Amino acid sequence: MHKIIPFHATIFIVAMVLPAAVNAEIVTKPVAAESAPASIAPEVAEDAPKIKRNNITWSVSTGLGYDSNAYQAPRAPYIDYSLAPPAPTTPQRKSGFFVPYEIKADLAKSRDQGGRLLGSATADGNLYLGAGLGNASEYNFGLHGGFEYILANEGKYEDTLYIGALIENHKRTYVDHDSGTGKVTVNGRDISGLYSHTSFGVEAKYKHNIGDIDYGLNGKYTLNDYENPPGVSQQDHSYYTLGADTSIPVANKTSLNLSFDHSVRDYSNRHSRDAQALLTTSLLAYTYNTFGATLRSRISPDWLVYLDFDRALRADNNVGYGDYKESRYGARILYGQDRFKVRLALHHWGRDYPKGFAFDVAGQAAKTYSGNVLKLKAELKQTEDTTLWSELVYEAQSTTDLRYDYDRKQVMAGMSWAY
Repeated sequence: MHKIIPFHATIFIVAMVLPAAVNAEIVTKPVAAESAPASIAPEVAEDAPKIKRNNITWSVSTGLGYDSNAYQAPRAPYIDYSLAPPAPTTPQRKSGFFVPYEIKADLAKSRDQGGRLLGSATADGNLYLGAGLGNASEYNFGLHGGFEYILANEGKYEDTLYIGALIENHKRTYVDHDSGTGKVTVNGRDISGLYSHTSFGVEAKYKHNIGDIDYGLNGKYTLNDYENPPGVSQQDHSYYTLGADTSIPVANKTSLNLSFDHSVRDYSNRHSRDAQALLTTSLLAYTYNTFGATLRSRISPDWLVYLDFDRALRADNNVGYGDYKESRYGARILYGQDRFKVRLALHHWGRDYPKGFAFDVAGQAAKTYSGNVLKLKAELKQTEDTTLWSELVYEAQSTTDLRYDYDRKQVMAGMSWAY
């Protein structure tokens, strides 16, 4: 639900949302279960405008990057217990170059004193270069638009209610992490399009910005239409989320941001697992409850610090095989002076499944995940409209399910334009 901030090309998201596991008896390897939405507060400058004026703004960012592990290949050889019979597997780490890009346009147009039209279009992704890396490319496109009602105003502050619609398209290849090849079933059917989908929906946001305490309410409902290649469980599902957030001053130039989100993924033709990790006839539904807390402090004109924590609980609405508890914590440090800005973020997360088994095979170790993500980004403003940037990203994931035990480094540099 958080906006991408102008000074920073990407919002830190510790764990991205992944499509859920598919039938291990049909495909050679299932995918990892999806994480709950992160609840980390966005980075906002104190002088950020509270009122959107009539304008059209757009920005473009691109560059060149190097990825040490494009397909998140496991760190070491392992025995894959999801296969029948279990078999040894040797991962093939593939590295190479890619082009990261983001194009964004925003529209704000006042209709009268009571509100304004808002719209946005975004296209972003990573285009991998060279032989054997094409399956690592991904692409996202989104259109959002609606009307924002002005409920009250006081100087440069106002209370608003936004109601709008959205359409998004996501293209990502379902690959074998060991080799980087497109996924196929044991019968040779191509299911590499399993992750690609289109979402249609509506969203609403209420923001109270008048007074010392800011707070807001938000909601979203989407229908997610996947490509659903034959030979695997269909991934189509509805998704809704309801949330609330607030920012409370606790000291001079220090505030506490709190948020809570309740969301549900309800699958139309995908089945849950029983206590022995076997597929049942019951359709799958997940319920998430996520609480987030961020302490934000401006410790000097040049330094801004965020301390983040969030906690997520997922309930598998059948026998609880897919239940998990997940925690994330870490810090973000921002430094800015004149034309130069630096951002350092380090977060640790852990996820435990009280009833889940590694490899989704009964008798294996309990399913647990943990990881660390480090991001360092520097920006140097060249002109009023152009900025040079460079970024380092390191992520490492440890798990009892050795198919997803990996580390990866990405180094990027480029230029952005904003008008």
